[in-house]
Amino acid sequence: MKKLSPFKNNKQRAKVLASYDELLKLWNANAESRFVETSYGRTHVLLAGDPGNPPLMLFHGVGDNSALMWALNIGKLSAHFYCIAVDTLGGPGKSEPGIRFNGEEFHSILWMEEVREGLGLDSLYVAGVSNGAYMAYRYATAKPDIVRKAVCLEGGMVLHPLKAMLGTVKMMFPELLLPTDRNLRRIITKLSSPESDVFERYPALADHLVLLMKSHNQRAMFPHKLQKYVVGEAAGLKEKLYFLLGDHHTVAGPSFVHLLESEGFRYCMIKKAGHALNHEQPETVHKEMISFFCKRLRAEARVTMMQHGEPYHR
Repeated sequence: MKKLSPFKNNKQRAKVLASYDELLKLWNANAESRFVETSYGRTHVLLAGDPGNPPLMLFHGVGDNSALMWALNIGKLSAHFYCIAVDTLGGPGKSEPGIRFNGEEFHSILWMEEVREGLGLDSLYVAGVSNGAYMAYRYATAKPDIVRKAVCLEGGMVLHPLKAMLGTVKMMFPELLLPTDRNLRRIITKLSSPESDVFERYPALADHLVLLMKSHNQRAMFPHKLQKYVVGEAAGLKEKLYFLLGDHHTVAGPSFVHLLESEGFRYCMIKKAGHALNHEQPETVHKEMISFFCKRLRAEARVTMMQHGEPYHR
């Protein structure tokens, strides 16, 4: 069996990785690049913050990478946590899938555990966006003795795996039929709040997203099988879980909100934000995360959030 390449060709890979390194200039934090050997390939992580702080493992979405996903949050998060931003195997980052990744052998929880153990961590906080939120949720429910708390941004549980995948693809049409720069930028706009101007203020983020959409071999994500949510499976873990959603529904829409409310999960609806809520409202997002992970900082976080649009809490 052959290894799956996350990129369509080596030329595109070189472009993405060069752009990846350029994005680290936006991080507002010193990042250490490290590889962790796992059963499924070399996993690349970016480490930021004091190793003496509580560890926080961060997961990005499909078609993303760590350099892009946490560019506008890592400065504040790394002041409180030892941040471990993971490039997902199969994603367009620096991780290198091995032969065992391709096929039925891949087990995402085992992979995440091997990354944790490779870094010498006993327990940790986790957070993720979109598919990264799903990964954070699965890790927290599979290993509640390891994961202290989890924040899931614009995702988490999946009720209908196939419908979820098709829904995301559908939102990219018709622009995806003719993937010009202009059309790919329209997709970014569709996934964002109409009130957001983050990609105008940070054009490097939009440029990198367009490059990823052109370069990523999406078949490389196929080994990541989505597991259907079973009602009540996290009944005893609700105090450990917190969901952040943008009020401009795109991917995590009304049906997901209904699930959270019917199952009694805690969530926050962030105003003037879409699927890229941690880019669109970074101050609100990282303050919400810090507030949930560190209760002693809650009062400070609330004051700051009021300055950026009051979110709705449940």
